[in-house]
Amino acid sequence: MIPMQMLTGKEYIMAEIACKHDKSMEKKTWNERLAHFRTMDFFDKKLYKKASDPIGLRAAVIAYDHATTQTPSGYMISLDACSSGLQILSLLVSCPTSFNLCGGDNSTCESAYRVIYDDMGLSGVITAKQVKQTIMTALYGSTAMPEHTFGENIDLFYETMEKMAPGAWDLNMGLQELWDQISGSVYEWVMPDNFHACIETKDKELLPFKFLDNEYTVPRKIDARPDFHKGLGPNLIHSIDGMVVREMFRRCMFKQSTIDRVLVVLNSTKRGTGGKSSQKLIELWDHFLRTGFLSVRILDYIYADTIGHLGDLQHIKEMLRTLPTKPFELVTVHDCFRCHPNYGNDLRKQYNIIMADINDSKMLESMAKQVAHKGIKTHKVGKIDREVILNSNYTLA
Repeated sequence: MIPMQMLTGKEYIMAEIACKHDKSMEKKTWNERLAHFRTMDFFDKKLYKKASDPIGLRAAVIAYDHATTQTPSGYMISLDACSSGLQILSLLVSCPTSFNLCGGDNSTCESAYRVIYDDMGLSGVITAKQVKQTIMTALYGSTAMPEHTFGENIDLFYETMEKMAPGAWDLNMGLQELWDQISGSVYEWVMPDNFHACIETKDKELLPFKFLDNEYTVPRKIDARPDFHKGLGPNLIHSIDGMVVREMFRRCMFKQSTIDRVLVVLNSTKRGTGGKSSQKLIELWDHFLRTGFLSVRILDYIYADTIGHLGDLQHIKEMLRTLPTKPFELVTVHDCFRCHPNYGNDLRKQYNIIMADINDSKMLESMAKQVAHKGIKTHKVGKIDREVILNSNYTLA
């Protein structure tokens, strides 16, 4: 197994400069980005004028100068998830083929949308940008967008998605069908970190009216169950997306005092069960037993008088082992994560750990059972080794 490629803080800034200069570098390997940086002439007055992001480039170059002179600057690099929605769909069902499109292939950093577009062979008929927008919406249940974009080539679109991202696409279709298993107009579920989600759906009716002797209709929402609700899949996947961000904050910006306390408790012989934090600890542990995903939030409720509620402490010890050596500041915008360049490796490691935990979990089956209020079986379509995900170079790049 080839380990994840590590970069120095200065190299992360170099890679960022390359991407700010030429946006296409965002889909190149780390080595290609660093090579592009070395070809740049910073004395050329046209360098910034021709850059993809002139202002961002200037900021990154200033940060590089500060790094060279060892002057603190507070500059943060940005690392984006590689098609986060596709990543989550792929890992929920452990589909290697789908995952290779969004960071699973360590040899290359590609755009999943571009790879699918090239395979379709419709260059000159449909643009890559149109295909990207269509795939993004189709993976969240849209049928109108594919039909509008592809027209008579609609069958090619669906055939290509089934071939290029079989597991992710099959899950997307399955989540749409899950609506038929839900009887009411409200569905709710709880995430492994005890975040409660609730969606109220509404149907619509058409109200007739006249204007200047002409008859018209206007839609109005009513409290009723719609026959079809394409928001179910997107809502479930977005809830995982949100949990990933919360877990990243907890993992990267942990309180050292919390870690120290938990370590003392783990090394103690006391196993109390009467503490005031017992209920929260029990809930989070139950979520873990149900889903197989252990949230870092559980550390907030481990005390000498609560730890007796936990079964196997090895899971807690393993979690502590995977955290960064020390906490660092994190800023996020959806699936874009920003941190100090010196923590770039830690940031990528933490993201990969969360992705690996999703792959190993039973989260999909847990959510399906909760929203449908009945036993629903799900299955993995393939196998992705945990080490492959932990050592992925471009899940976050």
